[in-house]
Amino acid sequence: MHGNNLKFNFGFLIDASPGTSNEFEFDYPQIIIEDEKFIPLAGKFSATRTGEGILVQGTFNTTAQMDCIRCLEDSNVRVNGFVEELFFYPPSTALDEDAFTMGDDGNIDLGPLIRQESLINRPMQPLCQEDCKGLCIECGSNLNTDPCDCEIDDIDPRLAALKALLNN
Repeated sequence: MHGNNLKFNFGFLIDASPGTSNEFEFDYPQIIIEDEKFIPLAGKFSATRTGEGILVQGTFNTTAQMDCIRCLEDSNVRVNGFVEELFFYPPSTALDEDAFTMGDDGNIDLGPLIRQESLINRPMQPLCQEDCKGLCIECGSNLNTDPCDCEIDDIDPRLAALKALLNN
């Protein structure tokens, strides 16, 4: 299922008076936006006519596949996002060439906006689970699934001479 499923038609708001609003929701078990898979993707939004275009506001939630920072395994991480963006109409009124616009057909594609916001709202240090044990510093085994028999010598090598004195 590709991102064109996040195109919504708000042509009926073009001739509406400013302040006219419409609520809408979506809930996809799986969707691909610009080659990135979202499993699932759900959102609740409002579209409001303004003097400059259509203001889209709302929240969404999804999961992102990311590597755990401790064990490096793939993990699905929850991502919640908030969107508030003005889609200029007519497009020629946009001051910035990178601004979001609504075409003459009344369609707005929320895909690029939601993808952008989901990237921004991803955790900086994703974990596969809260109590992830990570990797063994000696043999590299994933300690969540393969406990190892390595003896970890956590003495700083610069202090090894002191340890030798204690052993004597």
